[in-house]
Parts: sequence; structure tokens; C-alpha cells
Amino acid sequence: MKLKDIEIKVMSDDAYGDHLNQLFEDLKTGKIVGKQKTSIAARTPDDVAKILTSERIRLLHTIREKKPESISELARLLNHSQPNVSNDVKYLKRIGLLEFEETKGPVM
Repeated sequence: MKLKDIEIKVMSDDAYGDHLNQLFEDLKTGKIVGKQKTSIAARTPDDVAKILTSERIRLLHTIREKKPESISELARLLNHSQPNVSNDVKYLKRIGLLEFEETKGPVM
């Protein structure tokens, strides 16, 4: 697992709407292709807090500091159940905060 740099923007309702409209327009006109810098746009700090809960921040910190080799190891380090950690890892990957690195291991 590898952490990614992100940009967090907190915007007014109008600015958020304008931001989304611009994104849709850029997608439609082909200005956005391939991977882009990961960013989170939210309307309030509370919206950011719903995404980056204290447990998810702890999870990200643990990944950075301990560099676990697997979700099982990460769950053990956090003293949490593997399914809960797996769900958070998948969520953070989906929103662009984590990426998985390919590892060479035994084929089962």
C-alpha cells in the first residue's frame, strides 16, 4: 500500500457547484485525460471529517510509519478486525488516497 498526496478544498455551495460544472465540462471536452492529481472538494469542514475520520487518519499514519505488507498486518497493527480495515482501505483507495503496489509472492 502506498499513500498519495492530496489536495483538500473546502468551498461554499456556489463555488462547489461551479467546481463540479467545470469538472464535467473539462471531462466532456477532453481536457481531463488519464490520471489527475488527487483532490477532495467539500462544502464544509464537517464533510471532510466524514471522509477523513480519526480512525482513517490513524490507518494512513500507520501505513506511512509501519509500511505493512498486507491488510491483515495492518489490521493487527491497528488492533482492528480485518474486514473493517479492509473496508476502510478499499474506501481510501477508491477516493484516491491509497494505491496498491504489486508484490511478487508465492502463487497459490
